[in-house]
Amino acid sequence: MKKRIIQAVMTATAVATFGLIAAGPASAASSVCEGPYTCTSGTVPANGNHEVCYSGTHTALAYWGRAELWDADTNVMVSSVPTSGWGTETRCVGGLYGQHYYERGTGGYFYGKVWN
Repeated sequence: MKKRIIQAVMTATAVATFGLIAAGPASAASSVCEGPYTCTSGTVPANGNHEVCYSGTHTALAYWGRAELWDADTNVMVSSVPTSGWGTETRCVGGLYGQHYYERGTGGYFYGKVWN
């Protein structure tokens, strides 16, 4: 409830400040996690449906690891999926209550993306 009140106040402020007639939906954000060892992406906000998606793969076939979705506000892992160089694993997580999320990739030559 508190988040919705803050969103309403920020929307009203944007309308008053910039002369907007109607506020559109929040724009999609994404961040990449890439590295030869473990990596961490930048943070992205949850979308209006309280959902965040993430993916992960390895750019070398011999490597295995995990793609993990973390709540940046509480530093709690909310989801993870095993990854390999044989394909990209993608997962969307809904029902989230945090404001910001990031991806952490483990294993060698990891490439992943987190988006809302």
